[in-house]
Parts: sequence; structure tokens; C-alpha cells
Amino acid sequence: MAANGQPPVPVPVPVVVTNIDHHPAPLLGLFFNSPIPLVPHNGFPCIPAFAPAHRNNPELVAAILSGDFFLTTLQARDHPEAFWFVLDARGGYLLLKGGGLLLALLNPLARRCERIFDLSHAHIFDDDRQGDGKILHAGVICDDENPASFGIFCLAAHGEFRLRAAVFSSSLGMGDWFLSPWLDVPHPDPEDELLLESGMRVGNFIYWPHQDRAYVVVLDPDPNNPRLFVEMIPPLLNLEGFHSSILGQINGDNMCIAYSNGFNIGFMLRQEDGLDAGAWANIRVFNLADPVNAKIAQSPENSLKIAAMRGSILYLTTTAMFTPLAVSWFACLCLESGRLEWLFRRTYDGFFQPYHHS
Repeated sequence: MAANGQPPVPVPVPVVVTNIDHHPAPLLGLFFNSPIPLVPHNGFPCIPAFAPAHRNNPELVAAILSGDFFLTTLQARDHPEAFWFVLDARGGYLLLKGGGLLLALLNPLARRCERIFDLSHAHIFDDDRQGDGKILHAGVICDDENPASFGIFCLAAHGEFRLRAAVFSSSLGMGDWFLSPWLDVPHPDPEDELLLESGMRVGNFIYWPHQDRAYVVVLDPDPNNPRLFVEMIPPLLNLEGFHSSILGQINGDNMCIAYSNGFNIGFMLRQEDGLDAGAWANIRVFNLADPVNAKIAQSPENSLKIAAMRGSILYLTTTAMFTPLAVSWFACLCLESGRLEWLFRRTYDGFFQPYHHS
């Protein structure tokens, strides 16, 4: 550790800028949620918008043109819900949430809506208190050995600090949701609110940072025995001066913290063996000032933001979300190879999910 108590920062390394797709599963584009309406949508459909990432790649463009990336299979269903937003995209599947307790699972490449789930039938909440319950987050669980099989997890809240997980698995073939016991989340400050971020994947577990990132709520989504518990983590996810950070995995199932600091992107790994087991170590820092300067004019207010992570791929933006009248560049950085790839330029007016070829 440095004298000021902060971990030592390695010397930034040069970055290779490329326009060659380097993802194991090709990135087709990003699904953006519609901006939150200022007035009720009055029944007009609000559907996530798709932004293709590789407009000059004939094979990927052909895949997009043959798919259903306007999500017409969802709009064509005779259902009163018109406001949908995307929660997750994995293995070719797209998971969306409608009003109340509705979920929809789509496969845009296959042009089909797999299922509509009405979670009011899943008995997640106590029957006499269902009106107080809400779904905080949900996601897709993929089976690498059986791509046709899928799972879904949900994180539900009853009141401010009471959580439960629900897990569905298509391979079990019974149509049932398996529930974890209720979990009371610690909240030392009575003024706190339960504001969980989107679930971050590491190995088979899903993590939600909580309490100024001093805790994580952890889900083991085993459908036969889903478990929800709380862990304390070092304060590295909230280091002073770091504009954004994310918990993910790299080199297989190694837990990783990626962070941005101005135009530097770095990552840390948790040590698994030896005397330093459990400690976090800075591994590498990428200085992206030159490639960013080639795209936009730098200013003291500018910095790179981490918006998502898939495996060792970070998705970056050049502006913060909901910045008025601003247009952002979107890019992805491979933490293993150091390759930076510019995707496209558009407004950053809603959360997004990267969509990869299954």
C-alpha cells in the first residue's frame, strides 16, 4: 500500500486501437431502454431501441436483418402492457420487464418470443402483502452445455430492506419458480434506501453492491436451492476519485474490479492464494487519453465511464448517462488484450444491454 493508504497504481500501458471484432461471441449491438417519459405513455408502445455495432460487417448485418430487432414478436402479442424495458441479454436471449410483475423472454435472432412470465402467479410475496412487493432486478442464466436451456433469476423486495430471490429453470420442465428464504439486509443508517445496482456476474454468482458499496448482496441461483446472503467487501469499489467501477470476472472465473479514473481504465484482481489471499491487487492500467482525444475534444469535465462488463470486455462511454444535449461515443475495451474498439456515437439517454450472437 502507498503511504496515503491507497493501493499503488501501475504505470499506464499503451492501448491498441482496432476496429476488428475480438469478442468470442460477436457483438451485434446494444439494446437501449426508452428514456423515462415525462408524461404517461397513454398506451403508446415504448420498446427498447437497438443500435448495431458493426455496420460494415456483412455477416453481422445479415444476421441483424434476418432477425427481429424491432421486437415485433413482443408488440404483436395481445397484451395490454405497452411500456417494456430491457433487463438483461445473454446467450442470444433478451429479458424485458413490463408493468407490475411481467417479464418477457425473447430471442431476436430466432424471431420469437419464448415466454411471458406473470410473477404474480409465482407466490414470491406473502399473499396478503403482494401489493407491497416489487421486482428490483432480473436476469438470464445460460447453460453453456445446453444452449437451448435457460434460467431466469429475480431479486424481489418486500418493504425497504427485505429481499428474496426467485429462480426459474427451463430444464426442470415443471414451470415452477424456486424461492430463497427472505433476507433482511443490514442498514446501519435508518435514513438509507435500498438502491441496488444491476446484478454483476462472477462465475455462478450474481452480486449487487449496496450501502455505498460497503456490502454486496449475493445470489447463488441454484434452482434446487437458491441462496441469498450478504458479504462485506473492501472499500475499493468506492475509491475516492474513481468516476465509475464495476465488479466482474476475467481469465475465467477470477473476480475483478474494473475502474475508471479520468481517461485511465484499470483493474484489480482478488488474490486467491498465499499470505495475501482475499486482498485486492492492482494489475494493469490503460491510458486511453490519446485515442479519446482523437475522437472528442478533451476538457477537465470529460472522463470515461464504465457502463457494462461482459467477461473481460468493458463497455465505456465518453459522457455520463442523461447528460442534456450531449452525444456520447460508445466503445469496448478488452482487459486481456488491451484492444479498444469504437462502436458508434449516440445520445446516452437510457440504460443499455450488449447483445451478442448466440
